[in-house]
Amino acid sequence: MASLTPTPKQQIFGADGLPLVGGKIYTYVAGTTTPLATYTDYTANTANTNPVILNSLGQANIWLAAASSYKFSVYTSADVLLYTVDNILTPLDSLSLITSLASPPPIGSTAPNTGAFTTLAATTGTITTVNATTVNATTITATGTVTAETLTFEGGGSMTKVPESVIQPITATVAANALTVTLNPTTLEFRSATLTSGTVVSRVIASTISVVVSSGSTLGTVSAVQSRIVVLALDNAGTVELAVVNISGGTNLTETGLISTTAEGGAGAADSASVVYSTTARTNLAYRVVGYIESTQATAGTWATAPSTIQGCGGQALTAMSSLGYGQVWTNVSASRAFSTTYYNTTGRPIALTINVSGANNLDATLTINATAIQTISNVTGGSLGAFLTAIITPGSSYSAAGSLTLGNWFELR
Repeated sequence: MASLTPTPKQQIFGADGLPLVGGKIYTYVAGTTTPLATYTDYTANTANTNPVILNSLGQANIWLAAASSYKFSVYTSADVLLYTVDNILTPLDSLSLITSLASPPPIGSTAPNTGAFTTLAATTGTITTVNATTVNATTITATGTVTAETLTFEGGGSMTKVPESVIQPITATVAANALTVTLNPTTLEFRSATLTSGTVVSRVIASTISVVVSSGSTLGTVSAVQSRIVVLALDNAGTVELAVVNISGGTNLTETGLISTTAEGGAGAADSASVVYSTTARTNLAYRVVGYIESTQATAGTWATAPSTIQGCGGQALTAMSSLGYGQVWTNVSASRAFSTTYYNTTGRPIALTINVSGANNLDATLTINATAIQTISNVTGGSLGAFLTAIITPGSSYSAAGSLTLGNWFELR
């Protein structure tokens, strides 16, 4: 069997249909204006000029770099643009085909290998490879069966697809007065560890991972009072690890930033509700909320009673964690607040505000949000006045208080 010869020389014609004598071909990286070299022959040892200048027949030798994609802009000899062609791909030669067939991609998505197995039919075929000196014929046979998303090869060996979970599969058990929380095999997508990047990375958890809260570690829980312990997955440079934190501590769990943890230590001293604990201390990692457990222990830190609720999280963690009061605590910010100063809610979620004011006759105070006065208190009845300015501050809003009454305590739920 014969094959059609490829074009031996590049030939360009002008608008008049005649060879574009002295024409110019500028070559760039596809989709850009970054110059990309072409070559005079197959060895790629000698680069063409850029632009390539066409000869008296409107021709030129233009060899493309392997595995490259080009943009060509064609001009007349007088530098008049005729046309531009983008995304010119290097043809696949026989050697590239042989290399590609030698290492076929796995079944499923290659980054990562998480595609679902469908039907694998028994197939026998022949691949003929051709290079400059030899012709080789190789027969290949692919047979196999798929059961419960495990591919078993008749020649021996198998491959199991890691499940893709919408609700993450977590477990939690107690033993020897310690709590063990586990994330089962799944896949997770994390934001970039660089806050200025919107890149998303996908991680495969091929086997179970766990974090242990040792006997004596309270996580800030209270004896005989139900607590909610949030389970986090940390992306430690591609290795996924687990962490836990008490929701009452007010930790921001919106998944929109990075998080740092403290080592649990294994000695029963992980006792703060506002600290995220993991097996090993980590700094500024992307994270995902993968679930929570609800637990009531007769003695805080003695993990003897199994959790009353074990709940894996799906894709709505951001919505839940951004709601008012969820993961927030009342904080006395009086030391950093003053009358007639504008502040901004930069937390990314609503906060609540309450300000105590007091004073005598003919004094007042006003609460302003986004340059609008929404509440004014005046003492015109005689005697001493004690009152409160209160409001919900939406994300990004400005807020301030001013007046002649005396400023007392300033609390924010944040």
